[in-house]
Amino acid sequence: MQILLNTILIEPNRWAPDKTPQRPLSEHLPDLQRAGFHALEIWQYHVSTLDARGLTNLSTHLDACALKPIAMGAYPFLHLDGPEGDEAMVHLGRTVAYAAHLQSEIFKIFPGRVASQQLDAAGRARSVEHVRLLAQQLAERSMLLTLETHANTLCDTEESTLQLLDELSPCENVGLCFQPYTEGDTDAAIRMYDALRPHIRHVHLQNRLRDDGSVTLLEEGDWLDYRRLLAHIRDSGFDGPLSLEFTADMATPNTPNADPRRVLENAARDRDFTLEVWSSQS
Repeated sequence: MQILLNTILIEPNRWAPDKTPQRPLSEHLPDLQRAGFHALEIWQYHVSTLDARGLTNLSTHLDACALKPIAMGAYPFLHLDGPEGDEAMVHLGRTVAYAAHLQSEIFKIFPGRVASQQLDAAGRARSVEHVRLLAQQLAERSMLLTLETHANTLCDTEESTLQLLDELSPCENVGLCFQPYTEGDTDAAIRMYDALRPHIRHVHLQNRLRDDGSVTLLEEGDWLDYRRLLAHIRDSGFDGPLSLEFTADMATPNTPNADPRRVLENAARDRDFTLEVWSSQS
């Protein structure tokens, strides 16, 4: 098992419309190293506007800080047709090239940006074909494609997720990133995990308060009981990366000057909590 810090966690503009990073990712890396992290999942928008020199500079800084970019996370529009669809795939291909340059092992995507029930047959077929082509590109680079289980995507229900995996069954480098979104129901999250377990290669971790949806430390939220969920994932034999996606006290567009040291302290607490649960007795 390996714990990754997802760089979306440190970005105040993660939910802003244009998602433009407040600072270059390279400027954050020494702080991530000091916080004791060794591996990252890089948020697409931390690299999507870099030119060749900027990408080389980021790679140099990652090496200098002994930080390994295990995964890259992307959010493609898969259902688009015509010139819009072509443009979306060009942008996605560029992100694949960035991930390859950084020698990432996993390319994680939102499997589309439209709920599975809202796609007509043609839109779903286009989406599946775009994922198949993406998987092929990644296979040529010896990279794994993981599809995140998330609302408003092709993996927004267990049924749609399993259907998509069946449609992609010829692609041997496709798996799932398990994002537990059964809010307030740890039993349901465990049941969904078990149903998808043969395909899960990557897990996202975050917790919240049910009352207002605010993000908390993993051990303090009541969205899910992470002591139970993490122990169950451990006992299932999972040994892939666990990615810390969100934590308490993250900066937002409304609080861009929140103390960045606090969010990294909280991420480190989540890491240590995860390691504690993982090493405890079954």
